[in-house]
Amino acid sequence: MRFLSAAVLSIAVLSGCSGESIEKQAKKLGTREFTAQAWRGGTQEERGQMIASFLGKHVVTELTGKQVKDLLGPSTGYYDYDEYPAYLVGPGTVRTEYGSSYLWVFMTDKNSGKVREVILVPPVQDK
Repeated sequence: MRFLSAAVLSIAVLSGCSGESIEKQAKKLGTREFTAQAWRGGTQEERGQMIASFLGKHVVTELTGKQVKDLLGPSTGYYDYDEYPAYLVGPGTVRTEYGSSYLWVFMTDKNSGKVREVILVPPVQDK
């Protein structure tokens, strides 16, 4: 039992350490300037290119899920819970269980509604 617990803990620690920050992943998608107007008129791929700019302009952990939706509009994807704003972004060549693109997810605290973490599914890899 101890061995199993140690193995599970090791895997959890290693997988957490191997991921890049959301900011680094976002830059791999592009550096297009984010504005609410550009986002509304942008294609899925152009929206992916705006993530780095959005993250540079907004401290996402200070936003609520409602504020995210006010900035980005209604979710275009789904991840685990309706309360998590989620958007399909980036090139359509990426295939996941969520659709033909990356899924940009704002994981929110169920009590406060504040964003606690932002992820891209799957993580963006080097080209």
